[in-house]
Amino acid sequence: MSITPPAGPRATELDEKTFRFYGRFTGWLVLALLLSYIGLQLPLPWRLIALVAGVAGVAGGVVLLVQCFRKKLPVMMHISAIAAVLCCGVFGFTAASQAIFWDATAEFDDCRSSALTERSMDRCLLEYEDGMLGSVPGLGN
Repeated sequence: MSITPPAGPRATELDEKTFRFYGRFTGWLVLALLLSYIGLQLPLPWRLIALVAGVAGVAGGVVLLVQCFRKKLPVMMHISAIAAVLCCGVFGFTAASQAIFWDATAEFDDCRSSALTERSMDRCLLEYEDGMLGSVPGLGN
């Protein structure tokens, strides 16, 4: 029979100051997540808030995930870091793609605000897709 060596520091052995710091850090990540989601609902110039908050959330989530492995933080901290990276990444990518296709997105927002029927919303969506594809060299008409 072999004897297993004692494990490294466990989450229960971490001091309260460390838990408080990373709990606050997780709170900032939740704020970045909320800002990136709410930013996508705003009109176009303010929609760039979602891009900034998404990038900040991804960066903060990666930092927290690295610290989780280094300091052997509880599993819930790992889960919150991964969730922040994934969610802020998706919201940030969406905001970045809308910023890249600025003109098409602005036209889509104007068209959507004046659309009254489902058919006119479908027409707006088709024009939005055509506007995005038209701005890419080699794909446009």
